[in-house]
Amino acid sequence: MSGEVSPEETLARELALAAALGAYPDDATLEVLAGLPLAASPSARGFAEALSRADGPAVVRAAYIDLFDRGRTGASPYETEYGRMRGMSKGNELADLSGFYRAFGLELDAERAHEVQDHVAVELEFYTVLLLKQAALARLGDTEGGEIVRDARRRFLGEHLAPLALALAARPAVKDDPLYGPLFAWCGEALSRECEALGVAPAPLDFFDDPDAGADVACATGPRLPVLPS
Repeated sequence: MSGEVSPEETLARELALAAALGAYPDDATLEVLAGLPLAASPSARGFAEALSRADGPAVVRAAYIDLFDRGRTGASPYETEYGRMRGMSKGNELADLSGFYRAFGLELDAERAHEVQDHVAVELEFYTVLLLKQAALARLGDTEGGEIVRDARRRFLGEHLAPLALALAARPAVKDDPLYGPLFAWCGEALSRECEALGVAPAPLDFFDDPDAGADVACATGPRLPVLPS
């Protein structure tokens, strides 16, 4: 029936919320979150409680900066910050991500593309696009188009999103964080189920601490969600 919500659409809705929660909590993102039923999601209840307070936006913003931008916790939301060969492979990884986005008619905000294309929030958002495309093609009966999207899901999930989300969820500082710990634990579990359903075996992605990492904030504004139709 046309009114039924498909499993792909259900997961897309959940991952879109995770993408919004995982992005830097700037004013635009916080405005979006204010209109969402966060308390209904186990991964977002900490955010719901924090944002119900008068100082909620400042608390969430400080939590993000302390966890991801100060260089002390050994946690990063950026895929290319992981792996022993991260410096040598970064250009290839970013080019591969850009290729995925462009292949599906999506472009990053030109002013910020160099900063955000490998951020977990952007990768989550892109995967929601793939899920929604899959559902739309199924409704149209487009088997060939659906298989193209399914193959892209497998490759993007196995090569980029799942390894990043699982590595991020495993970082001790993330696990211990009352806001971001439950969020990324949920992401890791949801994407593990998705990998199993699609027959994907994501390669482990490890974070290797940089002993020279500074204590200053690396990015004062952080990424927004810039995947937009071209």
